[in-house]
Amino acid sequence: MTRENENDNPEVQRRLLSYIKPHRKPLAFALFCASMVAAITATLAWVIERAIDAMVDGVGHLNFLCAAVLAVFIIKGCFTFGQSYFLALVANRIATRLRDEIYIHLHSLSLSFFNRRRTGAIMSTLTNDVTAIQNAAMSLREVVSAPLTIVFSLAALFWVNYRLALVSLIFIPFMAVVIDRIGKRIRRSAGLVQDKLADVSTIIEETVAGVRIIKSFAAETHEITRFSEENERTLQTVMSVARKSALLRPVIEFIGSFGIALILFLGGNAVYNTNRLQRDELTAYTKQYKDVANPPPLVFTIPQGGMTQGKLIRFLYLLNEMARAAGNIGGIVTVRAQALAAARRIFKEVLDIESDIQEKPNAVELPTMAGHIVFQNVSFRYSDENPPVLHDVSFDVKPGEVVALVGRSGAGKSTLVDLIPRFYDPTSGSVMVDGTDLRDVTLGSLRRQIGIVPQETWLFAGTLRDNIAYGNREATEEQIKNAAYSANAFFIEGMDKKFDAVIGERGIRLSGGERQRIAIARAILMNPRILILDEATSSLDASSEALVQEALDALMKGRTTIVIAHRLSTIINADRILAMKDGKIVEMGSHKELMANGGYYAQLYETQLKGFDV
Repeated sequence: MTRENENDNPEVQRRLLSYIKPHRKPLAFALFCASMVAAITATLAWVIERAIDAMVDGVGHLNFLCAAVLAVFIIKGCFTFGQSYFLALVANRIATRLRDEIYIHLHSLSLSFFNRRRTGAIMSTLTNDVTAIQNAAMSLREVVSAPLTIVFSLAALFWVNYRLALVSLIFIPFMAVVIDRIGKRIRRSAGLVQDKLADVSTIIEETVAGVRIIKSFAAETHEITRFSEENERTLQTVMSVARKSALLRPVIEFIGSFGIALILFLGGNAVYNTNRLQRDELTAYTKQYKDVANPPPLVFTIPQGGMTQGKLIRFLYLLNEMARAAGNIGGIVTVRAQALAAARRIFKEVLDIESDIQEKPNAVELPTMAGHIVFQNVSFRYSDENPPVLHDVSFDVKPGEVVALVGRSGAGKSTLVDLIPRFYDPTSGSVMVDGTDLRDVTLGSLRRQIGIVPQETWLFAGTLRDNIAYGNREATEEQIKNAAYSANAFFIEGMDKKFDAVIGERGIRLSGGERQRIAIARAILMNPRILILDEATSSLDASSEALVQEALDALMKGRTTIVIAHRLSTIINADRILAMKDGKIVEMGSHKELMANGGYYAQLYETQLKGFDV
C-alpha cells in the first residue's frame, strides 16, 4: 500500500472523526457561525451595490446604506468570533484527548516497544502529529464556509445576471482539475514531513540526554553537523509540500482571473449600453417636460441583460469571493493530508500497538509474598529475528536469600532479572514467585512488592521528598526521613531546603553517590519483598561505594535479593553465586565453593572481578 493510500485509508478517517463526535454541539455552533459568515458575505455584496447605485439618489439614502454596511460588518464580526472561538475549543479538546490517550497507552506498553522505537519519534507523535490534527480541526470552518460561500455566491451571481453567471462557470472545471492533481501530490508528501520531523526530534532528544558524553568527547561540531544535515533534509521535504501547497492558490486565482477579465469585458459593455440608454431617456425626458412645472419622476429602464455600475461591482465582488473560497478548498487539501498522515502514525505506530505483556482476564492479586523465586527451564529472545539471550535457565532463590549474578557483558544477567518484574515474559519456561506463575497475577500487585536499584539512577526534576516517596505516595514525613537516613542520605541535612530541595532534571544537582542513596531510600520506603540490585555500586568511587554498600546492606536484610555485581565486595557475602556465560548458568555455589572448584567463576574472578569491572 502506498503512503498516499495509507493516508486515505477510510479506517483512519473514521477513527479520526470519532474524536470529533463528542464535541458535536460546539462544533455545530461553530459551523453555523461559519455558514452565517458565508451568507453575510453574499448579503454584503448586495448592500455595496445599493450604496454605489444610491449615489444618484441623494446623500441621505447613501448615508443610510453606509450605516447598513457598518452594521453588516459588526454582525459578521460576531459570527467570525463565534466560529473561531468554538473551533479552537474543539481543536484543543481533541488535541488534549489525543495526548492523554497516547501518554496513557505508552505507560501500558512493555519495554520491548521502547527498545524498538526511538524516543524522539515518540516525542514527535505527542507534539508534531497531534498538532497537525489540531490544525486540521481548526480548518473545519473552511470545510463548511468555503463550499457555502461558493453556493451562496453562485446563487447571487445568477440572481444578478444569469448570462454572466453561466460564463463564469466555464472556469470551475479547470479549478477542480488543478485542486485534484496538486492535492494528490501533497498527499503523497505529507507523511514524509511527519517522518522527517520525528527524525529531528530524535536527534534533539539524543543530544540533550547525552550532552555530558558529547562534551567529554568534544563532539559538539559532529553533533551540530549531524543535526544541520538532518534539519536541512527536513527543510527540503517541508518545502516540497510548501511549494505544492503555495502553487495551488495562485494557479486557481490565475484561472479565475480569466473569468474576471471576461466578466469585466462583457459586464463593462453591458454597463456602457445601459448608461447610453439611460442618457437617451434623460435627453428625451428633458425635451418632453422642459416647459412642465411638475413633471412626473423619471424611472430609468434597465434592458434585459443590462447592468448598472453597482450590479457589476456586486458581481465582481461575488466572483472574487467564490474564487477565494475555491483557493481555501485547496488549503484544506494540504491540511487534510497532513492530518491523515499524522493520524496514521498515531494509530498504527502507537495506539494500535499492544503490549507484549498482558494481564490475563482472571489474573489474581498477589498477596504479600515470602519471596521464593523459581526459574524453570526459562529461555528468552527479544524477537524472532534475534538470537536467544537465555537458554533453559533453571534455579531458585529462597526467601531472604542473597544471590549474586556474575558474568561477562552479554551473558544475560540483566535480561534474567528483567523477567522477575515481568518487564518481559519468557519465550519458554516459567518464572514463579511463592509457587505462582507470574503470568497469573496482576502486574500492579507484583511490581509493588519488587524494589529495583539500578546502576544508572533515574531521578525526577522535583524535590528530594517527591523522589524518595515516588513508590509510596502516602508515606508520612517521618517515614520519608527514616528511609533517607537508613540509606545514609544524611547529606540532605546540609542542603538549604533539606527535603524540599529541588534536585534538577535527572538529579543533576546531586553527585553519583548521592543519587544512588536517594534511589536506595526510595526502595526502602517501598518495603519490597524482592530486591534487585543491578550493578548498583559499579560506577561509584571508593568512599561513595562504602556509604552506598552500607545502605544496601541495611536494605537487603530479610529480603530476597538478586545482585548483578562486578565488584568483589558485593559478591563474597552472597549466599550463592550464579556464574552466567552465553545465556546459561554454568556454575552455582558460594564464593569459597566456586573458587575451590577452579572453574569458570575462578577464572572470571582472577581476570576481571578482582578489582575490575566486567
